[in-house]
Amino acid sequence: MEPQSFYINRDYIKHNKLSDQQTDTVPIRINCTGYGKYERPFITNGARLDWYIQLVDEGSMQSECGEVKKCQFIVWPPERSHHYEKTDCSTFCYYWAHFTGSFAEELLKVNGIEPLKVYTVNEELMKTVRREWGFLFREYILRRQNYDIMVASLLTSIIVRLGRRVKKNETAVSGGDLRKRLENTVSYIHNHYTEQIPVNVLAENEHISESRFRELFKKAFGVSPGEYIINLRIERASELLITTDSSVSYISAACGYADEFYFSRIFKKKTGYSPLMYRREYHPSRKFE
Repeated sequence: MEPQSFYINRDYIKHNKLSDQQTDTVPIRINCTGYGKYERPFITNGARLDWYIQLVDEGSMQSECGEVKKCQFIVWPPERSHHYEKTDCSTFCYYWAHFTGSFAEELLKVNGIEPLKVYTVNEELMKTVRREWGFLFREYILRRQNYDIMVASLLTSIIVRLGRRVKKNETAVSGGDLRKRLENTVSYIHNHYTEQIPVNVLAENEHISESRFRELFKKAFGVSPGEYIINLRIERASELLITTDSSVSYISAACGYADEFYFSRIFKKKTGYSPLMYRREYHPSRKFE
């Protein structure tokens, strides 16, 4: 990709109007963004009123926070001088954006991204982020109706994706992302929850003992495998009671319970209502019977 820059204010270069502005009138606004490409040494010093994110696509730079290299990013806070430099003649490329808004700081915070800290992502995520940044550039080029809202949503998506990667890296240090590890098992449960699913079979598929599987599953999802399956069944039953006029016996069977009376006991234990009371309370056409 060739170097390019885009500004929310198209008169920025022509009239030298500032693009580093703060605002709290919108949740997120990108003041300017682009793709930098350098093949010679350089030194940059500056301070702006807005937030500044840099994601390195190729090469590396030296910053006050240490080296920032390919597949790494850093965020500079407002009114903080950012100093970085490239000391050799290798190619150095990075995506960048200056942004502001009432939700800007909170967006970073809820995604676990701290300013002045170097974070690492993987190449798979880089492919996704490159594509989204490309969509962002396209919106600036075409400037169709409400493009400013679209570019803000695209940057928000990028930051959320980066934050998820940050979280995965942090959980990897403490033993791995258990939900990710059990992804295939959970997908199987969601596709077969109306059937009998022995926990020992799920454990065998994960190549661990049943006791270890139960321990990991509860740590990942907060409930035992059996409770997880029951919750899925009751959620589906609740949906059918509200959205259809099917009989309780039909719904019971459709949700994996051959015994209607056992289903009713489980349903009341979970919701506080019998199936018929639940339907009478929440079914749109029966609420006022």
